[in-house]
Amino acid sequence: MNNYRSSEGEGSNVPPELHPLVEAAGRRGTLPEWAACRPERREHSARVAELMAVWSRDIGLPAVDRVRWVAAGHLHDALKDAPVEALRSLAGPDWPDPLLHAPACAARLEMDGVRDEELLLAIAHHSTGHPDLGALGECLYMADFLEPGRGYMTEERAELRGRMPAEHSEVLQAVIRHRMARLIDRGLSLRDESIQFWNRAVGS
Repeated sequence: MNNYRSSEGEGSNVPPELHPLVEAAGRRGTLPEWAACRPERREHSARVAELMAVWSRDIGLPAVDRVRWVAAGHLHDALKDAPVEALRSLAGPDWPDPLLHAPACAARLEMDGVRDEELLLAIAHHSTGHPDLGALGECLYMADFLEPGRGYMTEERAELRGRMPAEHSEVLQAVIRHRMARLIDRGLSLRDESIQFWNRAVGS
């Protein structure tokens, strides 16, 4: 679960060069021209990106991977405030409206030539989790929940942030539990990939 693989590592499917959109987001926090998110959403994404920067630095990833991790933080909600109809045309029919922005953003990045499969999967499933997520995706899933600007579970989330990245696996399990519980408390169903993500996280 703590497989902090470099994008330059053997067997990686990540291209060695950064796509310009990824580089712009990862180095300067610049979003694509098609982004649709309010200022407060951009502030949330900047806080997520800051966590991704700290964690990727602390685990000693190469510079190119640190840029990718920061880019994921800035890009993950880039279409959060786009019209549902536009999101549906990108994401397809299999997603409920509140989750459309994530797969739609990944699809739009891929349309623009981004071929970083790990990054695209991380963005597409940053709200739901997915059993195939790598360390980047797991950390984006956690950072989205743990960033300090959220106004609930303040002390507990701060405690979990303080345990990262040293206790990656344990914190991941805690975050999945909290995110699932919030859905269950609201009477919402859990997606299959979320359940599979939990089962993989606990070794089932």
